[in-house]
Amino acid sequence: MKNEFENTCAVVTGGSRGMGAEVAKQLRALGCKVAVLARTADHHAGDLKIACDVADEQAQVAAFKQIAEQFGRLDYAFINAGVSTFGTIIDMDMKEWDKGTGINLRGAVISLRETARWMKKFGNGGSIITCCSLATFKPEKMIAPYNASKAALANVTQMAARELGAFNIRVNGIAPGLTKTDIIAGTESIKGYNEAVAQRTPLQQRLGEASDIADAVLKLWTVHWMTGQIIPVDGGLSLTTPTDISEFLK
Repeated sequence: MKNEFENTCAVVTGGSRGMGAEVAKQLRALGCKVAVLARTADHHAGDLKIACDVADEQAQVAAFKQIAEQFGRLDYAFINAGVSTFGTIIDMDMKEWDKGTGINLRGAVISLRETARWMKKFGNGGSIITCCSLATFKPEKMIAPYNASKAALANVTQMAARELGAFNIRVNGIAPGLTKTDIIAGTESIKGYNEAVAQRTPLQQRLGEASDIADAVLKLWTVHWMTGQIIPVDGGLSLTTPTDISEFLK
């Protein structure tokens, strides 16, 4: 089977740990040069490591220019940088709202825009995958900023697919369920929550692993007649109703 990642270039945002780091690791093993954007460049996940706050537009513009100049092409992008944020509607702290939407939505849109600009300029097409969430389809209580940012990102992903298809650029999204990464660290202290989610996951009754998500991302990049789709990668968790954190805080 042909290895289509060999001698290509990818960018992974939020790639220093978790799902992003696993995607970068698997890509590099297949001969793809990987540029990783993360808040700190002190990690080992990429061939090119750039310290970048994705909410900073000019920092991202400079980072993508550096990637283009160093590698001379851009074939794949995993737009993954994100944060978990909490807030009910009644008690919404707008600083928390701005934090969540600033990184999960604004930052992702900047990444998507810069990726598309360079892919179009290089003229080789490409494939972009955004990291949405099951919250895109089934919003959970107490995480309004996260719900809103991920739902909006899914919409932008589909809009971009329509606009960029003319340049042979595919744009899809994945919607992970609860996955063992740093972003869910706060849920580990909520007694019974993670266990309840695992029990309601039809496939193997466990939480997702970063490797599960990376496996899906790499396979989705190789599907050439698909664009504008948001694919749950969740072990079947989306077949059940949401397991709200609020149920475990009483």
